[in-house]
Amino acid sequence: MHDSRFPFCPHPDCPRHGLDEGEPYTDYESWGSYSTHTFGTVPRFRCLVCGHTFSTQTFSLDYYAKRRIHYADLLGRLASTSSLSAIGRAYHASTDTISNRISRASRQALAFESRLARTRSTSEDLAADGFESFCVSQFFPNNITILVGSRSQFVYEADHVTLRRKGRMTERQKNRRSELERVFKADPRGVERSFSRVASESLRVLSDSSRPSLTLWTDEHPAYPRGIAASGCTDALRRLGRLRHTTIPSRAARTPLNPLFPVNYLDRELRKDLHEHVRESVCFGRNVNRQMERLSLYLLYHNFLKRHRTRWGPLTNAVLAGYEAGQIADELGRLWKDRVMLSRTKLTECKEATWLRSRVTPLGPVKDYLPKYAVA
Repeated sequence: MHDSRFPFCPHPDCPRHGLDEGEPYTDYESWGSYSTHTFGTVPRFRCLVCGHTFSTQTFSLDYYAKRRIHYADLLGRLASTSSLSAIGRAYHASTDTISNRISRASRQALAFESRLARTRSTSEDLAADGFESFCVSQFFPNNITILVGSRSQFVYEADHVTLRRKGRMTERQKNRRSELERVFKADPRGVERSFSRVASESLRVLSDSSRPSLTLWTDEHPAYPRGIAASGCTDALRRLGRLRHTTIPSRAARTPLNPLFPVNYLDRELRKDLHEHVRESVCFGRNVNRQMERLSLYLLYHNFLKRHRTRWGPLTNAVLAGYEAGQIADELGRLWKDRVMLSRTKLTECKEATWLRSRVTPLGPVKDYLPKYAVA
């Protein structure tokens, strides 16, 4: 005999894998156990429908892990300007182990936001702009396009693109850039394509709202109008007047009265809280996909855990963006308990790229390693 401790069969091809929450799953039987150094004796089970076996660890966030690390504490350290080396020293673990746990935690964060987004009721305008940093080398600057709520400062979407190095350079630096571009050359339309993907999220924000239209504020970057035009649905709403794209000069005073203040504020927070983005830091990203995993995990903290503007009461950015506080509390209660699965998670294009590590790192492998359990 057994209790109904599992919500569904973990094998994606099983008919019992797609069960909705609340539907009982009892079509399994005990199938022995195995011993581990970290988790002790782990019971195994066999699905009576598909015949595949699984264990209690299959549903654990620490599936395949060889030691425990406190994920909530890891998030706090990451969002407090701690580098991977500093976090590793605190846990007496290697930086590879810390990166592995951040990858696991980032997938939890992506699924967490995806589940809550189904029930949000948003009613605010949006601001978008690019946050510039670099990865691998300063010869490979990047642009992280961010879509932020004008009132809540909630980050709805973020996307990454590698840029061609620009600005004043010596002849030696120009020659070095030419050498590197024989190996990796940035997409000249990267900002336009990235903004098109991010702007598409404004359609979902509009559909969540009872308002007939919303305003998308940006600076006067020429790639932004082209990005909107490249997205058929976004451009159609713009032509209908439901999505108003309004620009502000980038040199305008960065005060709270500036419509671009939400993204300017987030730029400051990222420079302050994530060590790899601190100006003139010896700590910088070495891998694009891992950099976006760290950003996704940080945005969980920024959106759902940190108080809005700190001194403005106990409300979080998510609550001001239209998320229900009770649902957030319920989801936070199980955030670090049950391993999320891609086959049961609906993601946006940008979030899916982060989950699947499909972005290309300059001078790195064409495709990053992704463990099989991450795509189950």
